[in-house]
Amino acid sequence: MRLLFKPRDSKYLGQGTLPYGTFDDTSEWLPITKCLEKGALMFPDKPMFKIADKDGNIVETYSYKETNEWANRISNGLRQRFGVKKGDKVGMYMLNCSEYVVSIIAIHKAGAVQVPINKDEKGERLAYVINYSDMVSLIIDPDSIPFIQEIVKDLTNLKTIFVTRDPKDVPESINGIQTLSFTVFNDFSSDNPGVDMTIADMERCMFTSGTTGMPKGVVRDHGGVILTVRGYLQQQGVRSGDTLMSVLSLGHANAQVMCLFSAMTAGATAVFFPRFSASSFWKWASECGATCVNMLGAIAEYLWAAPPSEWDKRHKIRIMLGSPAPRNLAEFQERFGVRVIDGYGSTEMGMVLWKDAEDHRPGSSGYSMEGYHVELRDPQDTNKALRPFWDPYENPTPPEEAKGLLYIKPLIPHTTLNEYFKDARRTREAFDDDGFFNSDDLFARGIDGRYYFVGRFSRIRVSGENVDPIAVQDVAMRYPAIQEAIAVGIRLPNVSDDEIKLNITLKPGETFDPVEFSKWMAELVMVAMVPRFIEIYPEGFPVTATQKIKMGELKEIGDRTWDRAKTGLKFSARK
Repeated sequence: MRLLFKPRDSKYLGQGTLPYGTFDDTSEWLPITKCLEKGALMFPDKPMFKIADKDGNIVETYSYKETNEWANRISNGLRQRFGVKKGDKVGMYMLNCSEYVVSIIAIHKAGAVQVPINKDEKGERLAYVINYSDMVSLIIDPDSIPFIQEIVKDLTNLKTIFVTRDPKDVPESINGIQTLSFTVFNDFSSDNPGVDMTIADMERCMFTSGTTGMPKGVVRDHGGVILTVRGYLQQQGVRSGDTLMSVLSLGHANAQVMCLFSAMTAGATAVFFPRFSASSFWKWASECGATCVNMLGAIAEYLWAAPPSEWDKRHKIRIMLGSPAPRNLAEFQERFGVRVIDGYGSTEMGMVLWKDAEDHRPGSSGYSMEGYHVELRDPQDTNKALRPFWDPYENPTPPEEAKGLLYIKPLIPHTTLNEYFKDARRTREAFDDDGFFNSDDLFARGIDGRYYFVGRFSRIRVSGENVDPIAVQDVAMRYPAIQEAIAVGIRLPNVSDDEIKLNITLKPGETFDPVEFSKWMAELVMVAMVPRFIEIYPEGFPVTATQKIKMGELKEIGDRTWDRAKTGLKFSARK
């Protein structure tokens, strides 16, 4: 298939060129690491990526040549000494660091499949991901050792664990599983491994929230990386002179695809920070020379709420991907001197909708990208497609009958979800008979052709993490005092992300302390799954005349609703 690379207004373009072209001919696509190998020959000394410490200081820089050779040594070591074969799963469980970056690349080069694990997973869910994915090797940082030790007796397939950083921190084994320092790879050849790979080979098995209480594995091929990166270069005007900055975890697709892989494909430079700081964000951006950066969830609100700083405009950021864009978009852009581009994507489908930099229509997620066909379906009858009739220029609020589920049909093979790993039933349910994927997100389409995000149909998003309410209530119902639990997402005013409200009934004679419950739950699951709001229903959940639960009432915040934020009780993600 031939795609059309759209031109951008010059003010939305970075300096430099696209040294490997615009990837318009899908028949010529190759795995992304081929760009790194070309860069190592064309501009070997140019910085490929940089790593900052927790205080925002750039402490490591690696050129294209150094990055390629380091990744080659790891790849050759995995294959030659540790028996990693094409298609084998290799996991990564750590905070952003240089070893994380080169591990992703090395796994690609070995023909293996990367399994990045959310850094905040722990306990039963962490063991589940490691076992269910069939990974044979796992790369962790020293701070992750206690989390692995806690579950190691339950691990079934794992053969080798590699620990980054200081070799003295590495135990000889963890409950019988061979454990080695990451420096073990230093002695292997720095030559390209030369494994035969195409865009049809599996690239990742990335676990996201599941509807049965455990995460589900999203399987994607190498072609999906190229399609999404190509769109990013087009929409954001990324060029070889750009510096792409990410404060998001490399365990998520955004930091990998929109920063690492996009920089690699444009011959640009990527910079990774191990955490986000609203008060230091613009200072860090200025000091690292960032020109492009991404936001997710409530990051925009945190930046806006931070006190004004001398750094607010003392940076070179040309353009930001905001998904969703700030609600006070005009004021945000004026205060920080940036252009925010909205879009829509998912772990399963990549970036499906994107706004043009030249398009200042507020509230829009833009148009569908080449490589996809999209349509809206009636949520009550998903066989019925909605025809656009709503005029957003006359009425900025779409009527209910204009809101539909976004269905997506991939037009290029090997670019979107292949399967939910080892789950044929869920894979079948995700697609209809015509090959359309149900996004589970509600949009309205205007007669202007643009798509406008309305909300999530069943999933919720907390602190940038996709959270399944059924998974939350399944864990909550393991608490001894709870009889029934229903978790719902609540959207507070002027906030892009959701908050979780847990509605519960108690077993006869039981008492309930929300503080103790929250501490208990925080020990079992990632922080994003711990509810902010809790309400007890002594007489049972409210029901209709036909005995259906009144879900609307469960989403209300009243005098009986406990709010964790008002108690000062906080739980921190790993940093």
